[in-house]
Amino acid sequence: MAWGAIRRWCPRLAVPALLAVGALLAITALLGDSITFDETWHLTSGVSYLETGDFRMAPDHPPLAKMWAALPLLWTEHQWPSPQTPGWREGDCWTFGRAWLCELNDGERLITRARCMMVVLLLATCLCVYGTARTLFGPAAGLLALTAAVLSPTLLAHSGLVTIDLPVTLCMMLTTLAFAGLMERITFRRLLAAAAAFSALCLVKYSWVIMLPVLALMAGTAILRARPIRLALIRPVRRLVHFHQRLIAGVCCAVVIALATWVSIWSCFTWRYSPFRGEDRDVATMVHLTKPGQPQPANMDDVWAAFFEEGRQQPGTRTIARSLEWLRRHKLLPEAYLYGFVRTLKAGRPAYLCGEYSSRGWPTYFPIVFAIKTPIPIILLLLAGVAAVALGRFHLRRRRLLVYGLSVFVVVYGISSILSHVNIGQRHILPIYPVVMVFAGASAAWLKTRLGRWLVPAAMLWLLVANLRIYPHYLCYFNELVGGPQNGHLYLADSNIDWGQDLKRLAAYAREHPDESIKLAYFGSADPTRYGFACQALPSVLPFEPSAELTAGTYVVSVTMLLGVYDPQIRDSFWDPLTLSDYQHQHRPATRATWENRPAWRRERPSRVREEYDSLRRKRLLNQLRHREPDGRIGYSLFVYHLSQDDVDKLTKP
Repeated sequence: MAWGAIRRWCPRLAVPALLAVGALLAITALLGDSITFDETWHLTSGVSYLETGDFRMAPDHPPLAKMWAALPLLWTEHQWPSPQTPGWREGDCWTFGRAWLCELNDGERLITRARCMMVVLLLATCLCVYGTARTLFGPAAGLLALTAAVLSPTLLAHSGLVTIDLPVTLCMMLTTLAFAGLMERITFRRLLAAAAAFSALCLVKYSWVIMLPVLALMAGTAILRARPIRLALIRPVRRLVHFHQRLIAGVCCAVVIALATWVSIWSCFTWRYSPFRGEDRDVATMVHLTKPGQPQPANMDDVWAAFFEEGRQQPGTRTIARSLEWLRRHKLLPEAYLYGFVRTLKAGRPAYLCGEYSSRGWPTYFPIVFAIKTPIPIILLLLAGVAAVALGRFHLRRRRLLVYGLSVFVVVYGISSILSHVNIGQRHILPIYPVVMVFAGASAAWLKTRLGRWLVPAAMLWLLVANLRIYPHYLCYFNELVGGPQNGHLYLADSNIDWGQDLKRLAAYAREHPDESIKLAYFGSADPTRYGFACQALPSVLPFEPSAELTAGTYVVSVTMLLGVYDPQIRDSFWDPLTLSDYQHQHRPATRATWENRPAWRRERPSRVREEYDSLRRKRLLNQLRHREPDGRIGYSLFVYHLSQDDVDKLTKP
């Protein structure tokens, strides 16, 4: 009796304890991180939706996740910028967000409260992992999967950031689970759950289209297989045995889910087509890309006209452009939602992988990211779990559709990621990690073997050690295959290791070294000068003042800036012999002296040349620092160099 009670109560106590561990790790880690790059974008837009009812900001993603994160700020005292603030009319979230977070308010206080909402989603994701693994593979597998989830540096890295990566991960998992349950037994409750999960997914990220083939394959499997679908919408419960009955039921469910999603989208946008509110609604625009030489659009009609004209000229987007034009003409969806699809069509971002650069990405990018940023013990547990399922160590007759759905989701999402041209971070494959944890939990089947009793606990101990070693720098985790996080910059950049998260730690360094003159090249959206330490600006992805003089001092450079991911003039490939020859000509003191001796009316062009030279000199310095061993590191994203004037002169010479 006593042993039976222990077995009953152990999971009931272990689950809350593990969730508490996950929450503790996530919260304590997020407190040490400064505002990261995309958080300015997401939180500012989320607050703008709730404060003003205006949806012009950050249309690249639907609003639900951003509104969720911004909810606590409705009850937090803060000053919202006026509509005359630069960036509001144009929908420039970076400019407007900097003014709100860095000038008018204590941005760190606001971001901390919003981040706690993401921790709630982490706990919900972990519960989904536990429930799924337990349902499929038993209680031991559930606890093993939950432990792997709460100790995963990957999930913890994004659980404390105001982004859409964790929300879309949760929604995709919930959609798969809900739809698998619906295809087993059609009830009002399950139909409502599937509709709610898919509606939430469509309001979190436009990549919901990836789920359509997954759901179609699951529905097709349920309709074509010999096993009947139970229908419990009315009494008595019916068994849909014939193919045409199952097909009609599947089509009806799809129609209901589609209609519920359409209603949910309009409800989220308050049933108004135009995203704009206020006096400037006739001249306001959402963020757009204007080619050099093109006039700035006067309103959204001009923005749409430019997109449709460009879309008709490109065979790959011609059909999509015509479809969006038809939807806009008939106002079948809110304008901000339609425009978000437009923004997703303009895919392609500068990316870095193992010393190479590309704006189109690589098919090998995400497989490499998964291999070097996933803890090795989780990979080993995953392989053991998949082997256990393949060898039939579990009876899955009743839940085979769910196993099939999870497997299809990983395959479809993986193929989509490999074909994607946006290769900027592990976070874009975050949705597969809950499924990874579920199948890693299946390795509990080997606990019944003599070897498994040692190897599975050893893998979990290895994972615990890996977690504690990287804590609290979860974003920068790299496994032992590449030598750990200290070597991560040799393989990846951007949000894989450097997302602007170490400004607080740089501020602490500045307080400990008050005599050092800090010159900073920063990859981030926050204003470094608002963190309580004096610094001067080197080339940064978003500029700040004052500009640095290239004199002796402490030079601090973000990994992404050091690698020149977003600035080709910092890369080695830019400094070819021809460029070096031109730079050498500009570098000559005699040449620069002649600029100063010319009359004012003749100095205009040389002045521009001198400005270009000064800019190139700073970028030449960053290029050369890349090949110099840093004197120290702050976190894993900031490299510190102590340079004398002689060092600076030598590094900036051609």
